[in-house]
Amino acid sequence: MEGKLPQLRAELAGLRQRKRELQQELFDIRAAAETRRKKIEDISELRPVAAINHLPVEVLVPIFQCALSMTGYSRWRQHCIQKQLFAAVSRWWRDIVMNTPSLWTTICVHPTWPSSSVKTHVARSHEYPLDIAFLKQWRKSEGSASLRSVLSCTSRWRSLTIRSKACTQSLLCDLSRVSFPCLKRVHIEGDEDFDVEFPVPDNTPALEQLVLKDSRPGFTLLPSLEKLTMLVLYGGINHLQLGPQSIHLPLLRSLTIDVDRPSMLLQAIVVPRLSHFEASLRDIPSLFDEIPLVFNEVHHLCLRAPTIHSVAEVCQAFPNIRHFEVGKLASRFFHGLQENTDLWGDLECVTFRSLHVKLLEETVTEFREWLQLRRPTVKPLHLRLTRIKRRMNWTKTGHLLSMLYNSLHEHCTFEIDRFPLVLRARVTLLDHTLRMGLPHVPPCVVNMHLGQDIPWRKSMNCFRNASADESSDSEEDEEDSDDSGDEGSDWSGDSYVDYWYNVQNGAGGMSDAFWLS
Repeated sequence: MEGKLPQLRAELAGLRQRKRELQQELFDIRAAAETRRKKIEDISELRPVAAINHLPVEVLVPIFQCALSMTGYSRWRQHCIQKQLFAAVSRWWRDIVMNTPSLWTTICVHPTWPSSSVKTHVARSHEYPLDIAFLKQWRKSEGSASLRSVLSCTSRWRSLTIRSKACTQSLLCDLSRVSFPCLKRVHIEGDEDFDVEFPVPDNTPALEQLVLKDSRPGFTLLPSLEKLTMLVLYGGINHLQLGPQSIHLPLLRSLTIDVDRPSMLLQAIVVPRLSHFEASLRDIPSLFDEIPLVFNEVHHLCLRAPTIHSVAEVCQAFPNIRHFEVGKLASRFFHGLQENTDLWGDLECVTFRSLHVKLLEETVTEFREWLQLRRPTVKPLHLRLTRIKRRMNWTKTGHLLSMLYNSLHEHCTFEIDRFPLVLRARVTLLDHTLRMGLPHVPPCVVNMHLGQDIPWRKSMNCFRNASADESSDSEEDEEDSDDSGDEGSDWSGDSYVDYWYNVQNGAGGMSDAFWLS
């Protein structure tokens, strides 16, 4: 044994030496790693990084929600693709998308949505309220797995949209046997072959909004929905026999109708809180001759009709209007209103919707003449022109803006919404503020500030709430070739703009702005 001691001591000494070498190597590695870490930090500080990569979750999530909401009901099937695109940007974005339940609350039962995707949305949305849609081409036999997935969480349904002629009756029968304690909105569209008896009040205690388009309401449906705050009816109600004041909707605030017997419907409903009324009518005189005076609380009126004979009857049926929307009959309406300047003294805003540009000058002239006859008010009236129709290759944007300014700037404020800017515009930077100029337009109109002083307007709902008459209005305009030779422009393009002109009464000044969208 004693003969092995020298060997063991030598091995121990070797191990200790190896330990010291490894410790020194570890120290050197740590020092090298620290040096490289500092170099990486220095380089990262010098390298520009996109600001969006530093946005916190509470800012990014609303941006994602906004992008998803812009798709509207008709493009719900693209929600999956959009979330995939967000998640592919970076690991940070992917973590946010995957771990934010509110981004998974929109579920579409459609052939382009596999059942696995529906299940994923149900799981990742956790306990958040759900928006469910059954869209075109849906078949119950093909989508049974997806249907089972969404029916397993009916307690979380917030809204239901059905836009499919196939299997609609069978689907509604199934839904009428299920309870929806949180369902607030129902939208059914596309089949007049049977009476719609859904939603059932006992199964939908929280229901507030009902939209029936091209669908026949059942005999007992409308009288049973006393908690509605919004009702939209498009289609036939000729099969219903409604007596006067037979439908009591005490909480209803918004009513939109385009039906074959509007007079019968308006005589039947009792709506003491109604404040918003919108109607597409075919025979205005006979309608307002017969309805009772139950619309004293209506402040927002929208009429779409081919003709009108008695402006006074409309004003008497709705005596307290503050916001009036009108289409093609605008010129004749305000011409008739010139004989009744004492009516609608509380009117604050007028909207001309979907007017053809060739009718615009005549309409504005009649409107201006009515303003001149109207008794003065403390607050100037505001005019909004939205979705102006025009011919292909129409290039008189400058003339239009000049005409509106010259006709209206002394009488009211006005706004042009969703109108194509088809000419070369110039944007320059002056005093840290963007300034836009348009050719052939007076300087007092074109000195638009595009900086932080622009008043911001929320317009999130315009995509979901677009009326049927607006869906076919837009036509593509081509760039104005006459202005293409304008040299020196900093920016030019074919954009949709909102133009806002506001006269500051008494101050002798004005503020105006463009919104580019």
